[in-house]
Amino acid sequence: MNSPHEHTVEVRVVTTAGVFPHSGLEHEHAAQPVAVILEKAKRALHIIDTANWIAVAGGHRIDPSLSYAANHLGPRVEIDWGPDHGAGGDA
Repeated sequence: MNSPHEHTVEVRVVTTAGVFPHSGLEHEHAAQPVAVILEKAKRALHIIDTANWIAVAGGHRIDPSLSYAANHLGPRVEIDWGPDHGAGGDA
């Protein structure tokens, strides 16, 4: 028998506007696009413009249009979400 949490991930989103959820973690389906939790965070934290924002988890940029599974994330994920500042500088 499968565990009810077998295909879920625990997620938290960290932005410059705050953390979503405020406490604890959200339980999301591993097959769900990451963009769903980012939209929840955007609404909850009253963020207006995220056009140039990127999502980073585990030190790697992730694709929000893909699922947690496709991004190789889980079972517990902290997503840093904010403006893309780029590497910058002259080499």
